[in-house]
Amino acid sequence: MKTEDRRRKIVELLEQRGSVLVEDLAAEFQVSQVTIRKDLTELEGRGLLHRTHGGATYTHKSLFNPSFREKIHLQQAEKQAIVKAALEHIEEGDTLILDAGSTTLTLVRLMKRYFRSLYIITNSIPIASELVDTHFELLLTGGQVRHHSMALIGPAAVRTLEVYHADKAFMCATGVSAHKGYSTPNPYEAQTKQAMLRAADTAFALVDSSKLGRATLASFAALEEIDLLITDEGAPKDFLEYLERQGLKYRVAELEAGPALKQVSRVG
Repeated sequence: MKTEDRRRKIVELLEQRGSVLVEDLAAEFQVSQVTIRKDLTELEGRGLLHRTHGGATYTHKSLFNPSFREKIHLQQAEKQAIVKAALEHIEEGDTLILDAGSTTLTLVRLMKRYFRSLYIITNSIPIASELVDTHFELLLTGGQVRHHSMALIGPAAVRTLEVYHADKAFMCATGVSAHKGYSTPNPYEAQTKQAMLRAADTAFALVDSSKLGRATLASFAALEEIDLLITDEGAPKDFLEYLERQGLKYRVAELEAGPALKQVSRVG
């Protein structure tokens, strides 16, 4: 097994078990304890776990992979600015793919106030719950529930997405870096995001500035595969300059900016 594959599996085991021991991992992967300790050190450096004496524990409070309920309360002003900018790229009657993230959930809560007729395809249980009382058409993919993001992932989700087409996809990411592109801590979630991108004509990334310049475990898109990155005023200048040199499009959303849209009355 390749090093990166083993490290992905370690993260998956941590998500399932909550904690692991070095000696157990060494036996499971048939490698030395020294190798496992190196793996754990590397993964801790990525913010995916906490090292403990003799092992590691999964961390919900990691910068890179906080639980979904915790993420709702992070970077709230930045997310509001980003989703208001994103609204300007949505038109009545669009078919949209929305991945599972706290920023796309924030977008949905605002979309409900400004649109009557949209077709939404999502793998997010919270987004589906948010939309059940609207007049939007809603398709929830199948798949295995990833409890930390409340996302439906895996082969069933991918198969669903392969037979649908959308005008636009709005995606979140846990990390964005020059060399690794857009990434997420879970490889199966990355595969599902890739299927979403294949299904959409245009892709938007909604990523607050705290994620820029960072890479997490599994890449799902190169920088050039996203048509427009929408971020906030805290975006590192050097990262934006890199995007400009590469000819890639981005938008910095102003924190006090509001959507230039007319709110519609809800259909009863």
